[in-house]
Amino acid sequence: MNSNLKRSERAQNFRLLPTYNAIAPLYNAWTVSHHDFRLDYLNRLLPRLPSGGARILEIGAGAGDPGTALLAALPEAHIVANDISSAQLSLLHARLASEIAAGKLETREGDMMDLTFSEGELDAVVGLYSIIHLPREEQRELLRRIGRWVRGGGWLLVNFYGKEIKGLVQMGWLEEEQEGKESQNAMYWSSWGPAESKRLVQEAGFRIEEMAREERPDAEFLWILAQKVE
Repeated sequence: MNSNLKRSERAQNFRLLPTYNAIAPLYNAWTVSHHDFRLDYLNRLLPRLPSGGARILEIGAGAGDPGTALLAALPEAHIVANDISSAQLSLLHARLASEIAAGKLETREGDMMDLTFSEGELDAVVGLYSIIHLPREEQRELLRRIGRWVRGGGWLLVNFYGKEIKGLVQMGWLEEEQEGKESQNAMYWSSWGPAESKRLVQEAGFRIEEMAREERPDAEFLWILAQKVE
């Protein structure tokens, strides 16, 4: 797929936007069982961040549980929470209304490929179960951009699929099959595979500090915590 596709074209082809809006409550209930890895790695990241005033981008923040809430609890931190789903961000606004009112948290609805930041503006970028929804060439480009956005000494926490997937579309993901009715909701994933994903992180200017595999019955993921080379 052409890496220059605009958000509307990508959403039309993969239908991620209507899918995540349609299955938001279902997805949020399902993903609770996967919080352990999220919390483990977020708690590895937090002590490495500046003690006050950290500026953090979370890509694919969803409803804000548990990642955004944990990040927003940092003293004087400012969190930019991005997601393509208006339904998920509505849930995040309800859950973290006080943090938004206090100016600690802002949301940016839309495609992660449309995000822009100044060079060295961010102390950290977190992207959990999110970058995997991009075509592989866009994953490469986004990591390059993140390498510019994060200051020297800053951090990247990200996960990828644990095997190579050129591009996979699954209709009716997480939904129960209904006789005589075909779901119109589609989910898309892709991955370079562990070796290439690791190389792309390093190519973007990061030094990998911690790496682990998350193995589930239905999927494998590669987790990477990396520091921007100064």
